[in-house]
Amino acid sequence: MRRIGKWVGFGLFGLLLLLTGCQQVGENSSGERPNPAHPSFVTRQELADALGSAKSGPVEIRGHQVSGVVPHHLVAGYLIADYFAGLSRQNPEVIIIVGPNHENRGGKIITGFCGWQTPEGKVKTESRVVEGLLDGHLAVQDEAVLAAEHSIGSLVPFVHHYLPQAKIVPIILHHGVTFGEVDNLLNGLKPYLNDKTVLVASVDFSHYLISREAENKDTQTLIHMRNFDYPTLFNLGDDHLDSPASLALAFRHAENQGIKDFQVLDHTNSGVIMNNDLMETTSYFTLVFAK
Repeated sequence: MRRIGKWVGFGLFGLLLLLTGCQQVGENSSGERPNPAHPSFVTRQELADALGSAKSGPVEIRGHQVSGVVPHHLVAGYLIADYFAGLSRQNPEVIIIVGPNHENRGGKIITGFCGWQTPEGKVKTESRVVEGLLDGHLAVQDEAVLAAEHSIGSLVPFVHHYLPQAKIVPIILHHGVTFGEVDNLLNGLKPYLNDKTVLVASVDFSHYLISREAENKDTQTLIHMRNFDYPTLFNLGDDHLDSPASLALAFRHAENQGIKDFQVLDHTNSGVIMNNDLMETTSYFTLVFAK
């Protein structure tokens, strides 16, 4: 999978966890949930650049958003900023962020209690929801794997900037998570899904194609998304999108609310952004499901 720059080695993340004290719950001798945070994936300058490239005003969302889809590749940082600027008008209290486990490390579905450090402050997790997932055996806790995963770490600085009081629930999924497992996970989340909670799928779309080829793949993917065609979406590879299961969670949650359409806030690829038609690209959609 495409990375954002050159990530620090996984061993260093483990060392950082030890230094910050962010640990597995079972290792906390006091019995209290850990308060330290995972290290930031986004520098202050990268965040400032993305915010500076965002639209001048919040994106207009038609209705009350229940779920959305947003990129995690920092080349598209301004799209991430635009999405969360639009969401800020709604002022949700909890954002459930689900994305790919790019390296397929650890358990099939992973969550965690530790917060996330950003250039502007710390984002806290909603421990009540995390506890519910663990108690229901719907996920396992793995702070080390979460700490190394940019599908979560690239979004939290934007959450803090636009929604500084919001808490998150981080969830990452193996590539092999099935449609049935998506529904099981969503059923487990149901008690926590209310008007103050939004489910956000952190998904990048076509990878490693030149801009024109990426556009062709995205046209196909958009048709399948418009049709809520889960069997086809789950059979698509990395040349279409990097996490069908994460995408399906956002779509299924909307569908359960009676929503059968979505608003496309933006669609582009890194070749267009960088004005290079021949480079290998990653493509992006930002989508909103609202009622």
